[in-house]
Amino acid sequence: MNETNAGRLAAGLTQRPSGTFWSRIRHEIGASNKWAYLCIAPLLLDFLVFTVYQAIRVTTLSFQEIFYGQADWVGLKNYQWVVSDPKFWNAMKNTIIYTSAVVPGGILVGLVLSEFIFRRSQWVQVFYKSAYYLPAVVSTVVLSIVWNWIYNPFNGILNYLLGLFGIEPVNWLTNPGTAMPAIIIMSVVGGVGVHVLFITAAMGSIPTELYDAARIDGAGEWTRFWRVTVPLLRPTLLYLSVVGFIGYFQVFEQVYVMTQGGPGYPGATETVGFLIFNSAFSSLNLGAAAAQSVLLFFAILIFSVGQFRFFASEVEY
Repeated sequence: MNETNAGRLAAGLTQRPSGTFWSRIRHEIGASNKWAYLCIAPLLLDFLVFTVYQAIRVTTLSFQEIFYGQADWVGLKNYQWVVSDPKFWNAMKNTIIYTSAVVPGGILVGLVLSEFIFRRSQWVQVFYKSAYYLPAVVSTVVLSIVWNWIYNPFNGILNYLLGLFGIEPVNWLTNPGTAMPAIIIMSVVGGVGVHVLFITAAMGSIPTELYDAARIDGAGEWTRFWRVTVPLLRPTLLYLSVVGFIGYFQVFEQVYVMTQGGPGYPGATETVGFLIFNSAFSSLNLGAAAAQSVLLFFAILIFSVGQFRFFASEVEY
């Protein structure tokens, strides 16, 4: 390429379309890009209609009171009612307890299982990955029904196994002291397959030379796992932590099917997601439900940003 052509190419790369904003948009969606934008149009439309518009609609609804189909603007009245409601703070406490137990618990169990699975042959790995991931394919409602039978105080398999050791049957889901731990265990066991898939995939990208060097230096298996494997898995663990926190903080199906927010008052397992459902569809207080949804969004946002700020400083991508 001679100097003249190189100069023209450089000028073409640095040239920016002039004119208004819409003219620049039309220039961007030109003949070379129109098929790309056409392919992403359905997803973009889905995002705009079912995410952006709905978020704006819920935010607007949180400042209104709906009575017989008539919307009246009430300002911050719904928010004042929500933040002064003890049930909301009880639900927030239960949600934080549930998420704080399920997210690190699932990652820890997945990390340990992945370490054992990754040492096996390819076929054995495929078998165990499939077995652990199978509950994630099943609907959460179906999984909750299965665990309802496991926790059944009379015919449940868990009480049967405890009876073999002479332990009296436990009312797992009707006792305020055991209801939340029962749901936490169910969520950890049911969601560990996703963690196993991600962590074993990340383990496959770790150079074997690092383990060989650590072995030459006299590092044992535990030291290699803790000093080599875990530090190099930090980006994956951070991703699982943030995504898991966002998902589990909105927990609803398990509570609805297994305990209905009970037992006791205020509900020992009532979460913010279940409270929003009750406010909207049982009490028909749509404004309060919208305000609770907005506050839940900000709680998730604050905790997610906090995780990035706290953990991401030590993560290298």
